[in-house]
Amino acid sequence: MLSQLLPMLAITFTVFVLFFIFMGIGYMVKKTPLRGSCGGVAKLMGNEKCSYCGDDPNKCDSIIAEQQENALKAAQLGKSV
Repeated sequence: MLSQLLPMLAITFTVFVLFFIFMGIGYMVKKTPLRGSCGGVAKLMGNEKCSYCGDDPNKCDSIIAEQQENALKAAQLGKSV
C-alpha cells in the first residue's frame, strides 16, 4: 500500500510546485496583480459588493488599463514600477 502511495504523493507535490512556479513566471512577465472575478467568492460569503470594483466590471478594466499606462510611462522614463 505504501509503495503505491509514495509515487502518487510525489507526482501531486511536483504538479503543485510546477503550478506555483508557472504562476510566478506569469506574474513576472505580465506585471499585473492576480485578481478574482467580480464578487465571485465574496458573494458566496454574503458580501454583495465586490471590494475591488464595486460590481462594475468596466471599472475593473479601467483600473487595469490605468495601471498599464502608468507602468508604460514609468518604463519610458527608465524607472521600475
